[in-house]
Amino acid sequence: MSDQRRNSEITVKPLGYALGAEVLGVDTSAPPAPDTVSAVNALWHEHHVIAFRGERLEPQDITAFAGAFGPLDDHASTPFYRHQDFPELLQVTNREIGGKPSETRNTGRNWHSDYAYTSHPAAASMLYCDTRPPVGGDTMFANMVRAYDTLSPKMREILDGLDAVYDISLTAGFGQRDPQQTAETRRLNPSIAHPAVRTHPDSGKRALYVSERVSHFHGMTIAESKPLIDFLCAHATRPDNVYRHQWAEGDLVCWDNRTTMHLALTDFDQTQPRHMLRATLLGGQSGFIVE
Repeated sequence: MSDQRRNSEITVKPLGYALGAEVLGVDTSAPPAPDTVSAVNALWHEHHVIAFRGERLEPQDITAFAGAFGPLDDHASTPFYRHQDFPELLQVTNREIGGKPSETRNTGRNWHSDYAYTSHPAAASMLYCDTRPPVGGDTMFANMVRAYDTLSPKMREILDGLDAVYDISLTAGFGQRDPQQTAETRRLNPSIAHPAVRTHPDSGKRALYVSERVSHFHGMTIAESKPLIDFLCAHATRPDNVYRHQWAEGDLVCWDNRTTMHLALTDFDQTQPRHMLRATLLGGQSGFIVE
């Protein structure tokens, strides 16, 4: 559907203590009106992760809705996993892609923010659940604003002066993927450093930007960096700072990659189908290539 629709009154239902909320009263099957975009963005900035549930969306519906919130990434940095007809959609699936086992069937198995290993880290992601296994396959989200705010003033001061180096090879399971594809993906995505603390361009909130895909801090050795990376990841993923989303078919879950990180759990039978489509809101240019 291409027409813009006005929505009924928008309401919100918190889903977690630290982050996460269900948004009701929004029609996701059509591009939202500007006032709806503004209202949803305000809720998004407040809750970091928002969910629309019980949707029935086609690929064109997802791209039309997501595109109202900003320009969409064409996923050129990971070209092998795109939807064949909609490059703005990444397939997160254990179905075959191109007649071969999907390389994204085990994606997201460590804590991360999407496309942090690129020069344009994802601003936000919108993941639609088309098919899910009978049980499991949950996703965990961590509030990185709260993670930063609950550090000591001295630790915040230290981190404000650091750049974190991201390496795509630290993506869980990356080394088990097709060798030719991984070689090309590495070529497209050399190691890059981003500030360890980022300021959200709209909300002004400061958030920790360190995940399990950080190899080290620029100017420090891997051995020097590892204890600090481990501490920060453990601090950020404390139970009181995490929301666990139990997927249902028809869920459209949207998260801000500048203020959250997430983890896809392996707690499901891989012989059962799990098929999702992700639209990625393009982020601004950031960081510098590390030789």
